[in-house]
Amino acid sequence: MPGVEEGLNAGMWTVGLAMSGNEIGLPLKELEALAPGDREARRSAPTLACGSAAPTTWSTRLPTSFPCLDDIEARLSRGERP
Repeated sequence: MPGVEEGLNAGMWTVGLAMSGNEIGLPLKELEALAPGDREARRSAPTLACGSAAPTTWSTRLPTSFPCLDDIEARLSRGERP
């Protein structure tokens, strides 16, 4: 995943987007039009593409990533580091 490995190497928290980007390969309207099983099959592509450079946390898409930021903030307050 572009950016994830670089972010991890820089010591940053990273958020992977499981249902958008090059690995999904479809615009949102086409993705939403897929049958649920086909949509879920595409969901695994970004996870598999990460290899050893898995992000700190995952979100479905950018508009739904705010809970991930809350999670990172809570982890920081507990003294955790990426």
